[in-house]
Amino acid sequence: MKYIILAFTALGLSLSSMSVFSVDLKVSGYGSITMGKTIGGEKDAGGEVEYIADFYDVGLYDEGVDFRPESIFAVQGEMILSSDLSVVAQLVGKGTDDFSPEFDWYYAKYKLTNESSIMAGRRNIPMYYFSEFMEVGFAYPWVRPPSNLYWWQITQFNGVTYSYNFLLGDGDYANTISVFGGGEDSENNKEMTYYNSLGFYGNPDGRVGDADHTDESWENIIGLNWKVSHDYFDVRLSAFTHDFVRDIHYVNNTPANAAHYDASMPEIGKTHYETKQTFIGLGGAIYLSPFTLYFDYNHVSRDDTAKTVYPTYFLSLVYEIGKWQPFIGYSKADHTTQATDDLEEHRLISAGVRYNVLENAAIKIQYDNFVDQGDQATGWDYHNDAEHLAISLDFVF
Repeated sequence: MKYIILAFTALGLSLSSMSVFSVDLKVSGYGSITMGKTIGGEKDAGGEVEYIADFYDVGLYDEGVDFRPESIFAVQGEMILSSDLSVVAQLVGKGTDDFSPEFDWYYAKYKLTNESSIMAGRRNIPMYYFSEFMEVGFAYPWVRPPSNLYWWQITQFNGVTYSYNFLLGDGDYANTISVFGGGEDSENNKEMTYYNSLGFYGNPDGRVGDADHTDESWENIIGLNWKVSHDYFDVRLSAFTHDFVRDIHYVNNTPANAAHYDASMPEIGKTHYETKQTFIGLGGAIYLSPFTLYFDYNHVSRDDTAKTVYPTYFLSLVYEIGKWQPFIGYSKADHTTQATDDLEEHRLISAGVRYNVLENAAIKIQYDNFVDQGDQATGWDYHNDAEHLAISLDFVF
């Protein structure tokens, strides 16, 4: 924790010292202090009842109370160099990384016209409805968006985005169309390497295998994002394609475990997998005061011989009464191929309430019921069922 405090202090001092150059500065930030534990479910091979609240960062809870899996602190500095040019950098410390600070966003933005702009640098891939603010807990009713929907190993990219804003229907419908391209390399990918440590992608008998770590790359990303907003709804369509590359490194170069990986994927050597992957998503919010309906649907397909598909969806109904926002949610994730549907599959039911303590702070309580519906015969039921309870304080400044 002391390292992130020192880093944030240093960033603030460095930003303030730049005022001698007459640069306008905006400093903002957000954070979540989240406590959780599993309260029921199936024990894994190690005798623990575990629940993954964050697949990407491996935010893992067990039967003991823990603050680290989802707690996060972030500060963002925006340097306005001119009326057209600005630079943004965001420093983040996560409990899953022992709060070691890291610049996870940094980009320059240039306004071409009043309607168009271009961004270059590092930011989240606009793949989900909540991609722009997925880690800003204060921005949504729940403790977190459903983990089994936002489960991909890569969520950020280095690249360029062109955006164009326009109005339709006598100005009632605000539109933003963005075209983006770039790529991301994730060496020793946290999520995949975690599964390597459990024995996946190693020996076929299920014991701890020979897989040591996994490198994953999403190369040549090219995509389109279209957002439409109105008084009664906010909808985002996202579509992109990229080259999917995964290198699984083994102690003795044994091949991947076919029970837990699509062995029909093109393979070069013993550890290299490469194919084309396409992502299509539609998500948004429908405002029916005092109710709000949130939804997100994603369809990911791979151009492999097995015709691998990952369909996922999420629905949540939120009721607003004063400072209170009780909610319920349901999400479902699946993995199929042309030959079989008996692969990875799970569903998540959530219920809870948010209370707005201040204009910039909220307390949330959430119960999750996760059921692994993966095929047991082929080893795809490896997540185990779990019940989980979390309490969070989310804030922005």
